[in-house]
Amino acid sequence: MTRLKKMLQAAAKVLKVLAMIAIIAGTFSYAMFQGGFVPWFLFYTVSAIIVLMLLYLAVPLGTFEVRREAGKSAVAAGSKLTVTVTIRRKWPFPFLYLIVRDDMEPGLRKQLDMSPEIIFYPTMKKELSFQYAIPAVKRGEYAFHGIHLETSDMFGLYTKTKTVAAPDSLLVYPSYHPIERWSAYERHDTETRLSASDFVEDVTSVAGSREYVPGDKLTSIDWKVSARANKLMTKEFEEYIGQNFLIALNERVRDFEHDTLESFEKAIELVTSIIMYAHGRQLQYGLWTMGKEAKRFPLDAGSDQQRRLIHHLATLKADTTGGFEARLKESEDQIPAGVSLILVTTEITDAFLDRVKILLTRRIRVYVCLMITSREQDHWEKQRFAELKRQGADAYLISDGSIDHAMTTFKGDRYETIS
Repeated sequence: MTRLKKMLQAAAKVLKVLAMIAIIAGTFSYAMFQGGFVPWFLFYTVSAIIVLMLLYLAVPLGTFEVRREAGKSAVAAGSKLTVTVTIRRKWPFPFLYLIVRDDMEPGLRKQLDMSPEIIFYPTMKKELSFQYAIPAVKRGEYAFHGIHLETSDMFGLYTKTKTVAAPDSLLVYPSYHPIERWSAYERHDTETRLSASDFVEDVTSVAGSREYVPGDKLTSIDWKVSARANKLMTKEFEEYIGQNFLIALNERVRDFEHDTLESFEKAIELVTSIIMYAHGRQLQYGLWTMGKEAKRFPLDAGSDQQRRLIHHLATLKADTTGGFEARLKESEDQIPAGVSLILVTTEITDAFLDRVKILLTRRIRVYVCLMITSREQDHWEKQRFAELKRQGADAYLISDGSIDHAMTTFKGDRYETIS
């Protein structure tokens, strides 16, 4: 197929040359036989145009220096991204027009609200530039390839193209919601609800107080001791052994419908929110992402751990294959004692329910976060969710990626938040 295409292109070039020869021969014959001013004027005009076209064809497109500026190489999901492309010529090539296009992978191109392409008309400027914007860039890792240049003669018979390599990458981190209320053990009737302040009090204890120094969190100020000492005092905390987070994210989705993929994105946001919450309170936290393959980040703390996990979440993709439950079963023996296990999923299957039951029998504190969408929930999924709560798991329905808006109960065919 490639060989045939090359042969067709060569044949087209030959036909174009024959067409120009035929035009010159025709106008010359017309001038010779007809005579007079008009025929000869027509012949000389056509000849001059064709000579200019041949000169245009002979002159190379030239050397271009290209530069792409997209601000930061890493941005948060939902941010507006403005890209500036600058082309600099070493000498003012006399083009009739110049098409400039920024080549990128299709996943990023689909997010544009305008074409990353522009036409420059005749100009003597050595430096040309244009901008295009991505209104709300989505989570992921994207690649820019190069800058494509194209020009032609006035009749479009001969086209010159050139692609200047300008490889670049863009990493879009998932967005997150600051967790303000999360209490792991606060009970209302038969339901459970999370509030951050109570949860922190449960996993940490105050070991003493010290004088406030710039950089300490305002939320850690001990106001009672500060009043007695007549100066700002900060609480010093002591972590309980084993009170750490281990998050397991189910990469498998039931389909690639818009609502399902939106749920998966909200699951990524929730996991990111929990990581930011744990990191801000200097807790130990780890992440397992499981589907067709498993990626395990052991418990750790600090900025390096945060960067590793957020980078991994930025590149994660949903898949309809794989077995979360099987991967989880293989890894059960690696769950540290006393850890708080948070399972984040877009669906609850019978196998998932059985796996959680086994974890509960091992006296592992299990949280299940089911990401929901606007679609009507399956009857059996509702039954499995209720069964999780009966077995002793803390189960939450989350629609917007924020644990603060978790819904914990059903009322008929609707979900209801306990207030």
